Amino acid sequence: MVNYKFRIRNSTILPASEKFVDFEKETPIKEIQGWVSDTFDMSKASFLLFLRSGKKWYKLEVPKLLSDYNLQKDGMRIDVRRAVNLSKVKALKKELEILSEYSMPFGVINVETTSPEETSNRLVESALEFLNQAIYNPLEASFYIPSRGGSNIGFDEEQELILIGKQMIGRQFRNLASVSSVEQLSILMRLVYDILARDIHSTKRDIFYMNVNAFEKQTVSDTLIEDLGAMLQVTRSSLNVSASSKGIVIGRLTFKEKGDFIDCKAIGSGKSISPNINDIENMESDAEFCIVVEKDAIFNRLAEDHFYDYVPSILVTAKGQPDMATRQFLKKINDELKLPIIAIMDADPYGFEIMRVYSVGSKALSFESTHLAVPNIKWLGLLPTDLEPDSGFDIPRHALIRMTSKDIHRSKLMLEEEFVKRKPKWRNQLQTLLNGGYKAEIQALNARDPQFITTHYLPSKLESGDLI
Repeated sequence: MVNYKFRIRNSTILPASEKFVDFEKETPIKEIQGWVSDTFDMSKASFLLFLRSGKKWYKLEVPKLLSDYNLQKDGMRIDVRRAVNLSKVKALKKELEILSEYSMPFGVINVETTSPEETSNRLVESALEFLNQAIYNPLEASFYIPSRGGSNIGFDEEQELILIGKQMIGRQFRNLASVSSVEQLSILMRLVYDILARDIHSTKRDIFYMNVNAFEKQTVSDTLIEDLGAMLQVTRSSLNVSASSKGIVIGRLTFKEKGDFIDCKAIGSGKSISPNINDIENMESDAEFCIVVEKDAIFNRLAEDHFYDYVPSILVTAKGQPDMATRQFLKKINDELKLPIIAIMDADPYGFEIMRVYSVGSKALSFESTHLAVPNIKWLGLLPTDLEPDSGFDIPRHALIRMTSKDIHRSKLMLEEEFVKRKPKWRNQLQTLLNGGYKAEIQALNARDPQFITTHYLPSKLESGDLI
């Protein structure tokens, strides 16, 4: 019989312990489990085995043999990881399955996803109404857009969303202060109408370059696109206008995109999230939850460690501030697959703000909150309470960063927001941040061990259900 040399790494302890051993090709996996249990004194522990052979990872399962996997002669490794009890996460999943549809409160705008034909009709109706006013009552000729002032935007406690009211502001053609804006909006309406008529999509950057002299800056055309969606009461996707997507997904998820079958486990570095959510159909998954990660570096760490195979999951990142495409994608996972969304953010004011956008929406896109926000998202970490000496994670003090005056100011402002006032656990975390005087990025966990987040932090948090 041919022997194969393996490096067995016990990742259930810190520092990890390693042994080298030879196994025959036909060795049963059960026999390897017994060897691991005896060698590392793990008779009372539940653990899983993962084989790395070349660039491939395999979860070793009874009653299979080693020969059932793609073995190489040299450089193979078996990781020993603790088994994770997901009962707390499965309870969250159960809650989502029985979650009933909610109705929007009276007096707020709820935009719709409409067909190109319907959006074009609304564009034409709005233009004709303006022209009719210009002919018969020129002094009052205006485009009416929902006000995004503070008095018209608020947090609805029942829906747990930032919503916009029906207070309107008029962009009057006769007013010198707004005539330029009316002209720019009219140009944008013509451009969008043409895009819809052709049944094609354009990015916000494309729109800007279609008439640089009129818009002058992209921030102007970007704002007008939001205004147009709010005015017509349609989602931005209904305008066939998208922003460049930053998001990436990897893990236990398949879907069709423009008719092509996509398996997110088969793409080693992850699949870029399409800026056009309507291109994605037939989502299927055997995951227990989805993790959205603030930082690209942590996403890469979890992807390289095949965390989604270790604990059945989907991994998503927007590489910082979330873009619209990533938010739509998470919303689709939440709604269609009924999977809990769990977040990993920095333990600092910016982590709080990003978490807030995912959870309740943003003021800038408050008219689309119902299509973008995931109110039932749970924050797993990195929490300010995880930085405390008695948390059990023992994050070294040299990995923490002293709060700046700007950090303190932002945290205090957040404590005054209606959303936070209605979330006792959020208030507690913000207060912990202020009281401790230190913040930390997720990478602070690397100070314990480069794979600490995979082998210890996430398994511990998922089992304990310490989520807010």
